[in-house]
Amino acid sequence: MRWTVAALLICCMAVASAGQPLQRIAFGSCAMQTKAQPIWDVIAERQPDLFLFIGDAIYADYDGKKAYTPTEATLERDWDMLANETHFKQFQRQVPIMATWDNHDYGKHNGGAEFELKELTKTAFLNFFGEPADSERRKSPGMYDAKIFGPEGKRVQIILLDTRYFKGPFIKDPRSKQEKAAAGLTGSMGNYVPNRDPNVTLLGKTQWAWLERQMIKPAEIRLIASSTQVIPNEKAMDEWGNYPLERQRLFELLKKTKANGVILLSGNVHFAEISRLDNFPYPLYELTSSGLTHVNKDYAKAKNAYRIAEAYAGINFGLIEIDWAATPSPRIVLKAFGEKGETRIQQTLLLHRLRVK
Repeated sequence: MRWTVAALLICCMAVASAGQPLQRIAFGSCAMQTKAQPIWDVIAERQPDLFLFIGDAIYADYDGKKAYTPTEATLERDWDMLANETHFKQFQRQVPIMATWDNHDYGKHNGGAEFELKELTKTAFLNFFGEPADSERRKSPGMYDAKIFGPEGKRVQIILLDTRYFKGPFIKDPRSKQEKAAAGLTGSMGNYVPNRDPNVTLLGKTQWAWLERQMIKPAEIRLIASSTQVIPNEKAMDEWGNYPLERQRLFELLKKTKANGVILLSGNVHFAEISRLDNFPYPLYELTSSGLTHVNKDYAKAKNAYRIAEAYAGINFGLIEIDWAATPSPRIVLKAFGEKGETRIQQTLLLHRLRVK
């Protein structure tokens, strides 16, 4: 299991060192290891150069029926389920994978810095995805990572954030279920209210410093993957909207570093949508894709003032297609596909319009 995934990461690095530009980057989140996962065959049909697993590659704290606290034994069992899933096994032989975690593969529902087993789950996660024993990612706190692919003029920077390891506490919404329902908030929606304490962080001091260094590296396109949604902030679920100062800090960092070509990717919510923030030096888009094995139709009905395409509440995955030869500038197409490979959401961008003026 581990050698196969490790070989893919070596392949991934070979793509970068060979200077081949990325043209198709697929991504997804929320894959229950106890469920069959035929969607991997559909993703493979799109022939992606790279796949980004941006959260909940397994559910290390839930088996579909009951919640539990992970142990070394249950982690090995649950990761083995994914490794031996027929469709995933074939997919991970074909496509390089980069991965970060969300709450369930982290090991605690909506967990954060307080989770006492995070080093145990981190080791299991990195072992599964073949992280080298001497890598900086193993030595430093958290799960964040970044790589740049392609030659000058066609560089794609992949940034995987960690929204778990350093995350400060949520503030519970005191309203009753009836009051939340009257406001259109059901299930996990309406769980929290914004935490405006300037001493509470989402990414943590170390990761913020690392991210600023990444943003000044030269690249034409920057795909920043967050396990939770960044721009949408009305559901009061597990999202950046619960940390408004951190959310604003991210936007200000992008402005400060004059980072061009930024596109946000996110998962977690069990449906797909595209959001756009216009109050920015250029239109800032976020493509959300979730989940690979299960979805939630109620969450897809939540308000999102930034949504520009109708939400899709079927099993889905995301794809970013890049036509480097297009004129007047490279063309980027953001897509969400359904489980049969049908296009459900699509938005076309031109790279020259994603620049700080």
